Amino acid sequence: MKYLGNTENKIDWDEVIRLCQSRDDGDKNTVTSVVDRSEAEAVGDQKLLGYYRKVIGTWQDAGYNLNEIYWYDYYPGTHFPQEVCDVFSKIVAANPLRVFISEVFPGVVVPYHWDVEDKEDEWLVEHGNLVRYVCCIDKPRYASVLLFDKDYLYYNNQGDIYEWDSYKDFHSAANGGEHPQYYFHFLGYK
Repeated sequence: MKYLGNTENKIDWDEVIRLCQSRDDGDKNTVTSVVDRSEAEAVGDQKLLGYYRKVIGTWQDAGYNLNEIYWYDYYPGTHFPQEVCDVFSKIVAANPLRVFISEVFPGVVVPYHWDVEDKEDEWLVEHGNLVRYVCCIDKPRYASVLLFDKDYLYYNNQGDIYEWDSYKDFHSAANGGEHPQYYFHFLGYK
């Protein structure tokens, strides 16, 4: 994971978070919704279905209570202004493919996984290598962490940007604090 700098004075993350918090139509992701959506959208695509089933199977095998795993996603142009994505694209000099803000509530763990992308094969053919970034958009919060195989993001400055080693890095999030934690995720190409 590589630190790229900070978005200070370029994006008002407090306002972006406020906009997301003011919405009641965020995309709530649960194990059930992920399974249902993947089974419906990936009909006939055994490779993609296998990816989804592997992630969920890993959680089951580890003994997680699948009913307690959930998070919300918010999207540019729907939940917050598209301009936020456009500014971020310029900062990292990459073109967006999938952009979202994740929200993890206190007491919630989103276990070890990689983000299955339904258009991955198509994007690799069309754009070549994919790149992924995460931006810590919330104020530093005690006990909220984003974990990777060898790295972690904890108590970072608001606006810190990191480039992932691989867009397919395994990661997890945990919030043992008092407030929801927010991250800006950007998958794209150069």
